[in-house]
Amino acid sequence: MILNEKEVQKALEAALESSVIKKEGKPDKVRKFDETVDLIINVRDVDIKNPNNRIDNEIMLPHPIPNNLTKKDICFIVKDQMELDLKEAGYAVLNQNDLSNLQKKSKKEKKATAKKYKYFVARADLMRDLARVLAQFLGQQGKMPRPQPKGFGIIRPNEDLQNFLPKLNHIVKITMKKQLMMQLKVGKKSQSKEELQDNINSVLNFVEGHLPMGNNNIRSIYIKTTMGKPVMVQEAKKGAKR
Repeated sequence: MILNEKEVQKALEAALESSVIKKEGKPDKVRKFDETVDLIINVRDVDIKNPNNRIDNEIMLPHPIPNNLTKKDICFIVKDQMELDLKEAGYAVLNQNDLSNLQKKSKKEKKATAKKYKYFVARADLMRDLARVLAQFLGQQGKMPRPQPKGFGIIRPNEDLQNFLPKLNHIVKITMKKQLMMQLKVGKKSQSKEELQDNINSVLNFVEGHLPMGNNNIRSIYIKTTMGKPVMVQEAKKGAKR
């Protein structure tokens, strides 16, 4: 663990509380939409010019984020029975013929296809076809499917979809490539505090294991909701340079 769990819990509770609209003489008002809960990690003393020190991973959270990736957000590159099953389930699919037809279209149309979906999942045996047609555009948007341990977007031809599909709402991306800061969603306000804290701890453990000096590279950590104020996890600033 990077931090004492009680410090994380205090910051989480304060962040959730700060999202409630309070006016003297009036009842507290909760916003009508389900706010996202974000984790912000500021890093120090890491040379990100060195590719080995950069972080660019997808991670699997212990608890799913409601509507993290809806069916309209995902595009599968598959064929055969898998294509039929996914279409029947309501997912967008590109097969080999679709990719061949897209190859003949303009760059603008290819870019639009890459932009249309938040997440792409491809069968391993179709990755070459996908790369030939859309690698340039998916790469620019950080959406090119990647295999484990970097990501979860490449699946086997015999992948058990009943087991794989529920995992999609557990996946989040964590990136530190251009600046010494990472911000990512770890849940929704509608989730229990226990689930949110588990997800936060999972991210912090991952980050600690991927920084050159672990906890010593952490300058500060904040938790915030979409409309709330960032709340610092107090223990994170101990010993940090100013």
